[in-house]
Amino acid sequence: MGKFNNKIQAEFNPPKQWILSRVLSYQNDEIDIGALKDVGVNAPGNRVTCHKGFKTDLASTPKILWNIIAPWDIARAAIIHDLLYLRIRQYRRKVSKSLGGENYEIIKKAKVAADNIFLIAMRDANPKVSSWKIYAAYYAVYWFGRWSIIPRKGDPDE
Repeated sequence: MGKFNNKIQAEFNPPKQWILSRVLSYQNDEIDIGALKDVGVNAPGNRVTCHKGFKTDLASTPKILWNIIAPWDIARAAIIHDLLYLRIRQYRRKVSKSLGGENYEIIKKAKVAADNIFLIAMRDANPKVSSWKIYAAYYAVYWFGRWSIIPRKGDPDE
């Protein structure tokens, strides 16, 4: 079983962004970090850490669905997931400029690993998240997350 180090402490930065005011980390000995190391994720002891100042949108839940799944229901897991997707985007931007170009197998494996960590982290959330919300959020990133791993203008450098 995994655990988060703390509750979220963040400042709202309109229109849709939050900036962490302290470190948020998630650790679980059962998560597979291997594929994520290939894209630059540093997770010693299977601890994924978002540092103070990290920018997130919590969960990218459309506002129309907030009565069903609000972003704060799954926020800590979503912040960790945001960091993992950011590392994938940074990797893609970096390697797309190199002679070899992108390795889609590495990207695919990293996305699967990031999505699985999101799933496991939601299961470890306290207070508990309903199973149907967990699986709805997981399948949303599984099916639609491919657009969120495309490099974006404004992403910070590593």
